[in-house]
Amino acid sequence: MDSMYSFLSNFMNIIIIISGLVLIVFMIGNYLSLLNHYKQINSVMNWKNTRTVINKKTKEVEDQSDSEKVTPDTIRELQTEFNKTVSWHEAFSQLIPVFPLFGILGTVAGLITQLSSKNLDTIFGSLKFALGSTFFGLIVAIILKILDSLCSARIINETEIILDDYDKKVNNAVMLGNISE
Repeated sequence: MDSMYSFLSNFMNIIIIISGLVLIVFMIGNYLSLLNHYKQINSVMNWKNTRTVINKKTKEVEDQSDSEKVTPDTIRELQTEFNKTVSWHEAFSQLIPVFPLFGILGTVAGLITQLSSKNLDTIFGSLKFALGSTFFGLIVAIILKILDSLCSARIINETEIILDDYDKKVNNAVMLGNISE
């Protein structure tokens, strides 16, 4: 049991930093995927089924109807893919509070290894090292939370606003009898 305490107290800082970096990489990849979904959904919602071309004979700009149409099924497919990516974001966000817990685990393990020591100077010296894991756990959690709040959460909120607005428009059109589902 002492070897486990010793291992945790000696390597918890490294475990926290490496796992924090891995989670940052996953969160950045998830952010890029969310951004791609946002761009797709936003462009589809703003698409007017027309394209602008220049008439070669008259040299005037004209709008031509595009043959491809945006349907509710198209939006549902985009929304489904977006929701899958959001679920990964939620899983990554749920891992952020683990880092302070890792830090506390390293601190407790470091203190337990020193309890058998009779020398108070050794105990106080190891306290500084043991508290370092709590410090690293808190720093990594703060960085991850800031990254999560400034990037992914903003994109998710903006995309959900666009999709909610679309749902309201479709529901109003169905209620007014302009379209049927």
